[in-house]
Amino acid sequence: MTRDTLGKRLTAAMGGMKPADLARRAESTTATISNWMNDNVLPEHVKAVQLFKIADAVGIDARELLTGSRSTVADAHADYASQPVQLEHWKIAFQLVAEALDERGLTLPPDKRAEVTLLAHDLLEEGLQAAKVLQFVRRAAA
Repeated sequence: MTRDTLGKRLTAAMGGMKPADLARRAESTTATISNWMNDNVLPEHVKAVQLFKIADAVGIDARELLTGSRSTVADAHADYASQPVQLEHWKIAFQLVAEALDERGLTLPPDKRAEVTLLAHDLLEEGLQAAKVLQFVRRAAA
């Protein structure tokens, strides 16, 4: 929906709904709805609470009502969210760090242990064999 103004987008989203009906549904006033419809309100002056209530009342995304665009930061990162997490290398990295510490009776502070585990994970991701990563972890933990 790329109507030119906030008022035009709101009017289009209202369909045949009357301003008074929208005002009741959005817990607002008819004057507020009329101001929005007549473009007497600049988008940068819109109150967030009103925006969400009015958008919900007409069944439109608040960002789309305000800007005319549905694109969001989340959309830009949607590719990341859709990919499954690859746990196998993480499991092996945790096991290697635990094994190296246990065999020497060592403990590491949580931040150091996390750092060594992350490095082990990265090495496994690069294709290094688990035995070689274990050697690295032993040296890093010493």
